Amino acid sequence: MRIPVSAYRLQFNREFRFADAIEIVDYLYDLGITDLYASPILKARSGSTHGYDVIDPTQLNPELGTLEELNQLIDALQAKGMGLVLDIVPNHMAASLDNPWWFDVLEKGQESPYAAFFDVNWESKKVLLPILSRPYGEALERHELVLRVENGRPVLQYHEQRLPIAAGAENMTVDQVLSHQHYRLAFWRKAADGINYRRFFDISDLIGLRTERDDVFNATHQYVLKLVEEGKVTGLRIDHIDGLLDPKGYLDRLPDVYVVTEKILAGNEQLPCDWLTQGTTGYDFLNFMNGVFIDREGFHELETVYSEFTRSTDTFTSVFRERKRQVIRELFAGEIATLAHRLCDLAEKDRHARDVARDDLKEALVSATACLPVYRTYIRDAQISERDRAYIEDAIDVAGKGPAFDFLRRVLLVDPAWYLQHQTRDYLDFVMRWQQFTGAVMAKGLEDTTFYVHNPLMAVNEVGGDSNGPEVYFGVEEFHRRNRTRRGRWPQTMNATSTHDTKRSEDVRTRINVLSEMPREWERCLRRWTRYHADAVAPTPNEQVLIFQSILGAWPIEPDRFKQYIVKALREGKTHTSWIDIDERHELRVLSFIDSLYANEEFLTDLVRFHKKTSYFGAVSSLSQVVLKITSPGIPDFYRGTEVWDLSLADPDNRRPVDFGSRIQMLEQLKTRANPRKLLKDWTDGRLKLYVT
Repeated sequence: MRIPVSAYRLQFNREFRFADAIEIVDYLYDLGITDLYASPILKARSGSTHGYDVIDPTQLNPELGTLEELNQLIDALQAKGMGLVLDIVPNHMAASLDNPWWFDVLEKGQESPYAAFFDVNWESKKVLLPILSRPYGEALERHELVLRVENGRPVLQYHEQRLPIAAGAENMTVDQVLSHQHYRLAFWRKAADGINYRRFFDISDLIGLRTERDDVFNATHQYVLKLVEEGKVTGLRIDHIDGLLDPKGYLDRLPDVYVVTEKILAGNEQLPCDWLTQGTTGYDFLNFMNGVFIDREGFHELETVYSEFTRSTDTFTSVFRERKRQVIRELFAGEIATLAHRLCDLAEKDRHARDVARDDLKEALVSATACLPVYRTYIRDAQISERDRAYIEDAIDVAGKGPAFDFLRRVLLVDPAWYLQHQTRDYLDFVMRWQQFTGAVMAKGLEDTTFYVHNPLMAVNEVGGDSNGPEVYFGVEEFHRRNRTRRGRWPQTMNATSTHDTKRSEDVRTRINVLSEMPREWERCLRRWTRYHADAVAPTPNEQVLIFQSILGAWPIEPDRFKQYIVKALREGKTHTSWIDIDERHELRVLSFIDSLYANEEFLTDLVRFHKKTSYFGAVSSLSQVVLKITSPGIPDFYRGTEVWDLSLADPDNRRPVDFGSRIQMLEQLKTRANPRKLLKDWTDGRLKLYVT
């Protein structure tokens, strides 16, 4: 098995193709990279910027190049003794009409040979398609749904989309035709409470696959495994492994190559020791290394400053649990209703639970899910690990007491009453379905909500952060303790500092961390900057903290880039606006405030003054971070372009094109005439970080 020494992540899309990657192989080799770490390369939706919306796993994405060009890239890598680690997506595909398997299911329903490929609840006999921009009746009355004949077959046209029409629906009105289809069109808002297929998180156009089935695994993996068998791909990165029904069973089927999993470990959680993997993609490393650069006492002072400024006494944990309940209610109402229905069916057969109110059982399920401290447990049979048992017991103890919770505990621990032993499989089926759900709730409730609304120090609000708060990662001793554990258990896991999913780049993060070393100076700046704009249009105090810490970390940043990020942050926070309920007036008020910041010379002068200090000390931390990443147990992973200063915020900002030409030129200059004294003097140009890398 080939084990990388270092990896460099590239994001392939129509703007950066296989041919472009060939041009930088020599540069990566000279940088000390041993393995190219590629985003998904299988056929995705047209124009995909990331590749996770696969529509055909049996062929390459033509927007990235041809098979010949891929082979040329592999030849170039192998000529340098380099490997190729490939990101693959076993959990889901695009629920897109250009996905031939999905199109066939919509046309033929359960008679389609691909019906069992997708994780659909067929009890209603129809797939809910929440693709309409307005309620169904309105769309019908506005004649937005049009029947046409194309290439000799009937189709339903809805704007640019064309849906299949099953045979036998001729000579009917549009409404009558649609009533005979294997799908039901719905307003997009219906997705939250009506969706009847498993999604990737709350994204309705990414549908879950039943990869636990042999036919699905074989069909979705044949192309990738052929590349592995041919020696072209030397390692695999498994995307969103927590979405799978049986992660261990899946890993057991993979070939004997280097494998890392996108598994988010919370706090002191450890990767299951029976998984056939070399480790994770490195978010755990990112968080405990970040803790090295945070002053614990200063962080506590920042919490006090934040609480006083925002007039909020909410703790991180209380915000986290409430926000998890919020996303269950607003984003996953359909999923929780389905699980609650199954839980009630199980209760009907239990002598002590049959009289428990259905609403009480549902509330117990919601509460326990909200209080689960990890993304998911990994129960796959009646032999439950002590670790999983402890997580479930802890969640229920915190969630509440009473008959509903007592019964839920028995179900989640697969412990039916003595007279219900024949139902053990039913209990286990429920638990395995629940496990697929809890990861989505944690991701949306913690990463995509709490981390945007609880902002004493935004640098700790990062993917892989602990649900009990960031202090579990703080300190040099904690860093060494965790590294010793990794060296003993997972010495070949990845060490990440920036990825395509991080909330901010490693360099922005270290700049913001500096605030923990000067909390009172930050407080003075915060209150002074607020007074510059003390008028009725100012955002809420919490939003101002978000704005000021973000602009300080990413400065200098163009107004349009910054406003794009702030709009995303506001919607992810789901307080005054959200992706499903956009409040344009509130957003415009916040954006107007940002415009006033950029137009205020007094503010900009003060910002630049403070920024000089935070950016300098942040740069020192960034350089230390590079050294620690390289020398710690594990495989250092470099996200494209971050070998020099990178001041990116959350996607899509961190997926902007990289100027490799300038980086190649910098490295050539460093190879011939590196002057450390001059590099230190001119540290802002990025060559110093490249030199350390």
